[in-house]
Amino acid sequence: MEIVGVCLGLFVWFVVTGITSDVILHVPKTGILEGLTAGVWVAYPLVRQGRIERYNFLHPVPRRYKVPLKHAFAKVRQVIAEKSYNFGDKWHVSTADTMQRRITATLRFTEEESRGFDGSNISNIQHRTQRVQRLLELDVQMKDESGDQTVIQFDFVPRVEGVAWHACDDIIAGIMNDAESAIGPGENAGDPNETAFPAPPWWLLGLTGLALFVLICETFRAVFW
Repeated sequence: MEIVGVCLGLFVWFVVTGITSDVILHVPKTGILEGLTAGVWVAYPLVRQGRIERYNFLHPVPRRYKVPLKHAFAKVRQVIAEKSYNFGDKWHVSTADTMQRRITATLRFTEEESRGFDGSNISNIQHRTQRVQRLLELDVQMKDESGDQTVIQFDFVPRVEGVAWHACDDIIAGIMNDAESAIGPGENAGDPNETAFPAPPWWLLGLTGLALFVLICETFRAVFW
């Protein structure tokens, strides 16, 4: 979503700049600020929504399960211990404390990532790849509630080399699905961050006012000078 917003914003920037310069003012090298402002207005809500959706994915809403805490703890611990990736990469559990009701673990692995093509002509083109590292940190916290219910909060922090920023997403989704399957169905114990577009920030309103002022000045200069 963020990449789409940035690309769309750049497209609007160039289009509005061209229209302002060549169609409205008929003055070369004008309309840059106006185009930038229009591009920011288009990109900002998409970028913001993408960041919030990403946050909600990495830090999902806590969920409530109708099972005792000891049972939930054991099941989550088992899921993490049994998961294996890339023919042998496994989670390293650094904390599994029933008193603190917390599990922390890290997963390290390497993958091949495309780096483009080499070759001076079609006959000797070769596909280039590079080994890159991935690190995924997991923090699981649990809270005991009355009626043998347990609230579980998962938090993920991925760190990746290269350009595949979402390289750990399948692993995150898999852990969440496996934990849900092992414990049983649950329900949300909170609300995700709202992705609706709020009131525009002051810096964006200020940029818009400046762009309008510049447009008025450029229009007067084009008409009267």
